[in-house]
Amino acid sequence: MFKFKPLPRQAALIFALLLTNSICVSSLIPMMGFFIVEGLGQAPWQIGLYTGLVLPLTLLANRWCGERLDHGVAIRKLLSISVCAFLALTAVLIQTASFYVLLAIAPLMSLANMGSGTIFTFGRLYAEKHGLDIGKLNSWLRMAVSLAWMIGPAAAFSLSATFGFSTAFAVSFVLGVCYLILWHVVVPKEFRAPPRPKKDTQTDPMNWGLLIAATICLGFVITNSLFVSAMPLYFVQETGLPGSTPGFALSVKCLVEVFVIFGSVRLAERVGVRPVLFLAAGLAVISMILFSHATTLWQVLSIAVLEGTYYGLFAGLSITFVQSFAPDRPGRATAVYMNSLFFGGFIGSVSMGFIASATNFKVVLYVAAAASLVSMIVLLATARVQPKTI
Repeated sequence: MFKFKPLPRQAALIFALLLTNSICVSSLIPMMGFFIVEGLGQAPWQIGLYTGLVLPLTLLANRWCGERLDHGVAIRKLLSISVCAFLALTAVLIQTASFYVLLAIAPLMSLANMGSGTIFTFGRLYAEKHGLDIGKLNSWLRMAVSLAWMIGPAAAFSLSATFGFSTAFAVSFVLGVCYLILWHVVVPKEFRAPPRPKKDTQTDPMNWGLLIAATICLGFVITNSLFVSAMPLYFVQETGLPGSTPGFALSVKCLVEVFVIFGSVRLAERVGVRPVLFLAAGLAVISMILFSHATTLWQVLSIAVLEGTYYGLFAGLSITFVQSFAPDRPGRATAVYMNSLFFGGFIGSVSMGFIASATNFKVVLYVAAAASLVSMIVLLATARVQPKTI
């Protein structure tokens, strides 16, 4: 049975900080494409211009921030960049009526995106300093992200549909003020990474284990992104299910995911992280194939339980798995992890349209299954690549 031990006060505040950060970001990211087409009257292909600008800058911002964290720059200072960027972004979005203005402020979105990785690193360093179980704290923080993505997009789309985009962005700005207040309260002024042992060489060697771990994560994220992008059209247009099916399926998946995240840490303690990730990849492959053959609502909801299980296992362990390959560089490891999420999401969302146009949405599900199959193969092929110790 699960025993939900309360988090220490500071850890609970870090959870609240990440939850607020993720609600802020999730209230904007999914809606930007819809805003570009419906709010600014642009052609759908112009979404790619915006995404193509934001993604590379986000990857660079995460990497830059991770390196600064590892070199002892105060977390409060770096996180303030994310907070201020989000507030400035939403303040401009409230009055934006030009696509070119949106492109001009795209770098602010990239800076806002680096907040999640900074807070994950903050949690890791806090756990190290106070002797907490890193895996369990990471699972709590990862659950905060899952909860936020259940709240943020739904609320943003509901507000924009009822009151318009300006109101939705205004609410995001208010959330940003809450984010600012929590940043001021939660993050100590001089909290930073402890001094790390200096390398014998002037340049760091290539960390192949870290790259392998990120590749494994990338496969999972591509699977999830492909499926989430294709799911509404596949279920409604190709399968002929009711229009409410995608929403019900996503709700079931997210609910199961939250509970499985907690169990993933305990399961990994018994059998190891790699076997659990291998199980998750196998369940991902099976669930995608089953979805491609589902014809009724109850079948979709049943398979959604399986989908929530695989993604919960992955979400609960993935960041700890990646960080374990660079324990002396938590900022870099977390940045690599976050970049695998952003890059995988970009690959999935963009390639889905091309695959579906050339074939059909069922093929998209097969490609999604193949992405997790690649993760299974990499897990097997690199079984001897073990995490580092400081």
